Amino acid sequence: MGCQIVLTADSTLTSAYNGSMFIGFAACFPRVLPKWLYTRLFCPPQPKKKAKLEMAPCGLRKIEAALIRSGIPASNILLAHPDRLDEAIGPETKVIGISTSDPCGLGPASSTFSSLLDRETYTAFFFRKLMTDPALRASRAKVIVGGPGVWQLADEGRRAEFGVDCVVEGEGELVAPDLFRDAIEGRRLPGVVSGGPVPVGDIPMIRGPTVNGTVEISRGCGRGCEFCSPNMKVLRHVPLERILDEVRLNLTSSNKITLHAEDVLRYKAKSMRPEPSEVMNLFESVSKLTDNFGMSHIALSSALSRPRLIEDLCALAGASDGRRNLYAQTGIETGSPELVTKHMKGKARPFRPEEWPEVVRESFKLLSDNNFVVCATLVMGMPGETQQDVSKTLELVADLRQYKSLMVPLFFVPLGELRDDRFFRPDAMFPEHWKLLAECIKHDFHWARILMDQLFTQNSMSAARSNLFKLAAWYMQRRLRDSIEFMEEGKDPRPQHENDMAQGRECAEENMGTA
Repeated sequence: MGCQIVLTADSTLTSAYNGSMFIGFAACFPRVLPKWLYTRLFCPPQPKKKAKLEMAPCGLRKIEAALIRSGIPASNILLAHPDRLDEAIGPETKVIGISTSDPCGLGPASSTFSSLLDRETYTAFFFRKLMTDPALRASRAKVIVGGPGVWQLADEGRRAEFGVDCVVEGEGELVAPDLFRDAIEGRRLPGVVSGGPVPVGDIPMIRGPTVNGTVEISRGCGRGCEFCSPNMKVLRHVPLERILDEVRLNLTSSNKITLHAEDVLRYKAKSMRPEPSEVMNLFESVSKLTDNFGMSHIALSSALSRPRLIEDLCALAGASDGRRNLYAQTGIETGSPELVTKHMKGKARPFRPEEWPEVVRESFKLLSDNNFVVCATLVMGMPGETQQDVSKTLELVADLRQYKSLMVPLFFVPLGELRDDRFFRPDAMFPEHWKLLAECIKHDFHWARILMDQLFTQNSMSAARSNLFKLAAWYMQRRLRDSIEFMEEGKDPRPQHENDMAQGRECAEENMGTA
């Protein structure tokens, strides 16, 4: 087959995660489950009947659209299945574009989860599997990699290891076309290219279906947390008609739509408070096309500042009777007002940083009362974090046990304005950090069984698959039982010796910190 331009991503990004974006977090787990069980439950591949992907990650679809808009014929571009590269890549292939989220397993979630068992994450495993594919290795095509995880490939040695010619940091729609043309015409590519915030008018409309019907409604955040990408500081909103066009396109192959933004509740907001009429108009418009819609991320401060909006969304989605849940990711990050003031003042707005712990508690109650289930992140080891700061976060998480939710503790990774700081590692953990990690794990196991039942009932999944999920959760809980007991006492549960893989990971982190 072969094509001049091949776009692809590893299996953890091309899966629909059994219909739930929440399940995608499992890609950051250490490799402790048999591969067949992991792929069946968490990351089932798309059908392999042909080399072309039926659904692609939203980011790849945007790059595809940008290339076509620049004048490259659509017939010259193939979005390829990662397991069928031998059919997608041929002698005529000049450039291979790859999207990645966590190529070396160094991301916040991956570095946290893998530290307990000192094992490689699925994200790192499947990225390496993709990059060592015989067809890709044998090709003389240039390799360009983009996506949120490319910072892990900024080091020249790491790029050489994976055979990467160029990485694109940030947003790629404006810079990618010239890079791909240079690759096609045989010109030398720079090792690293930065793509700044793309004006909303230059964000192209996708040309094909996305994974889980993901439709981007806004880009950026505007809250200004120091550890986020600079591009997140510029908040832009996609016009409603363009959103609906992408919804209709996705509905040609799937009945599920996921509205994506860093904070869906602030669609077309002019300040830190949501504009309820704009948000409801968006969701009501989508609901006329399908009743199977959801959202990616919300901010707790946005939810609490407009409680009526949360109630109205619950009613519109048919979740008022409790038979359906609404899912979204959110960020708590810390229970310490001092750390909020130091690193993320905008996170609490329109409330004050000193009100943050209560904002989190009240928002969780509001969301729970309206059948929202949030998957909340925490960041451990932020610069300047003290034992008292961690204790405040531990107290907050314990208070949230009563609400149906998931907690994802993350190790601090030096990005954004804090890129010159150090990676946070287990050896630097206070006793309070270990206690916090144990509290999060217990919280998740407490709710996992209930959420599995409800999630699969809502998604019409089989009882057999639900039982397999429960078996996997039981297995993980059993594997971590002794570790949890150590952590509850504020002790490091890991063996005193470091294995080769852990040492290699620390070496890689050192390289990333000095790149």
